[in-house]
Amino acid sequence: MKEIKDTIRSSDGSLQVLTQGGAELERKFRTIMPDGSPAAARYTGIMPPCTVDRDPYLDKCNRCGKCIEVCPQHILHPAEKDELGPKGEGAPAVSFENGWCLRYCNRCAEVCPTGAINLKPLAEKADDRLGWATFNRMTCVTQTDDVDCNTCVRHCPTHAISVQEFNGHKIPKVRISQCIGCGACEFYCPARPKAIHIEGLKY
Repeated sequence: MKEIKDTIRSSDGSLQVLTQGGAELERKFRTIMPDGSPAAARYTGIMPPCTVDRDPYLDKCNRCGKCIEVCPQHILHPAEKDELGPKGEGAPAVSFENGWCLRYCNRCAEVCPTGAINLKPLAEKADDRLGWATFNRMTCVTQTDDVDCNTCVRHCPTHAISVQEFNGHKIPKVRISQCIGCGACEFYCPARPKAIHIEGLKY
């Protein structure tokens, strides 16, 4: 398990402590679904698609908010303090309570006036990686409610999620090499908090 060296506070100023892999780790920040139920708790914030490196992105971004306005899935929001690092406050960040990143959409890049979000051909943008999916079986409905569920498998556009047997049910297994972090699995996951969520890339 990789070492987590920094922490990010949630919107109410608290730090979430959850168990993963037998060790207690401080979660950086949590997200809330529109109905008020808990969504995901991430270690690492997520930048918009087609942002090559964090520092150049944050330096170029003028915080105009145009990409936030045009995103058809409403997944962009102004980053909270430290969500994208010490100088990322106000820059667009990604979260998946309202939708997921459509592979063949580059509206955010089209309206970016500074090139902070790179405009790429759609075929290239479709495979751009925002992050990677991580699964916590402790909150999966197959374990908490003793029901079958393959929602994340069905909605993954890159077929990065397969299933494996555990405790009498099939649970997700993520192939990181195929995952682009689009967030479809997280958005559609019925568990609260989410049993599968996206972690942003570390730069």
